[in-house]
Amino acid sequence: MQAIRFFFGLLFLLLFWNLSCTPSVKYTSRHTTKNRFQQSLFTEAERWVGTPYRYGGMDSSGIDCSGLVFRIYQRVYGKTLPRQARLQRKLGQSVSRRYLKPGDLLFFRFTRSGGINHVGIYLGDGRFIHASTKQGVVISSLNDRYYRRHLVVARRVLR
Repeated sequence: MQAIRFFFGLLFLLLFWNLSCTPSVKYTSRHTTKNRFQQSLFTEAERWVGTPYRYGGMDSSGIDCSGLVFRIYQRVYGKTLPRQARLQRKLGQSVSRRYLKPGDLLFFRFTRSGGINHVGIYLGDGRFIHASTKQGVVISSLNDRYYRRHLVVARRVLR
């Protein structure tokens, strides 16, 4: 009986000692990485707000809609996208409005004829950033009737 008690006591001590010597491992979940990218997207978007519109522009002195998408994707995600909205539209997968995620690209047509002539980046909560020809870089609501009516397609470039 005493031998059994000694055996279980020793087993308990070895088990406890083994657990205390096991190094703690930190796991980075995909969700944490997504949150980091989402925060970086918001920070980068805020940095551009108020920048004047300039056709063909690529910097803080003036930028157009596809240039804004190009720069934000480059800085936040390390991805180099095509410079033109019509070429950006060919990337990724189409996604319905109800399943939009931050980082998705939004493509608009504001003229009756022709193809895509405007692009923005979805930020979440119905908001997106884009370079408006009249207001420069702004954050607008996708729930606004004007933008809802002219939205042609949304594309998910990121996985």
